[in-house]
Amino acid sequence: MANPVAMVLEGILSLLFPPRCEVCGTLQEAVICASCAADFIPITEPFCRQCGLPFDPLAHALPECAVCRSEPPVYDAARAAGVYGGQLRRAIHLLKYDGVRALAAPLGDFIAAQVEPPFPVDCLCPVPLHPSRLALRGFNQSLLLAEEIGNRWGMSVQAELLQRTQNTTPQMELPAAERERNVRGAFTVFGDVRGRSIALVDDVYTTGCTLRECARMLKRAGAERVLALTVARAI
Repeated sequence: MANPVAMVLEGILSLLFPPRCEVCGTLQEAVICASCAADFIPITEPFCRQCGLPFDPLAHALPECAVCRSEPPVYDAARAAGVYGGQLRRAIHLLKYDGVRALAAPLGDFIAAQVEPPFPVDCLCPVPLHPSRLALRGFNQSLLLAEEIGNRWGMSVQAELLQRTQNTTPQMELPAAERERNVRGAFTVFGDVRGRSIALVDDVYTTGCTLRECARMLKRAGAERVLALTVARAI
């Protein structure tokens, strides 16, 4: 039997603090309202089969974009659920910088529902934060996203495989030309990845430098294939 006192307190709290969309503040039950979710622009085919960059659907494009043809990325494929902009961008920022952890569930679900892995994956591995930054933020948004994807896909999350051993400057504070050098050697593989297919999970694919460096270290340690998974892709 439900506790009547708890029910009364819950009712009072609901009146004082009614549930709202975490993105726009609209009064409603869902973490992200239908209007904000409708603003998400999903990435669908055609796109580059390696880096996932969307193509003009009316263009007769080759399977890979010009960048991947000239310099194939170290990962085997990258996929993003949506275009980085609008309410999707706001939702990611609220999760990452404002600590609205409730957004991890719908954003992780967005990836799991929108992305079809191009090859079988053995486990999910979140892009790690340096311990000092993790202590400052209090959580790793990539781990929260990976856990949600793992629940949807029935797949294990193995955060211990990869660790950030250098406390580098945040990528968003640097021009694109300096980002590759900034993360070089910043990650170390501690688990056994030999012969395994691993999906790296992060929030946004911007220049791709962090994901490429993580993939490089995993491949160097013997990983067979690496898939880069993100909520959004900057276009």
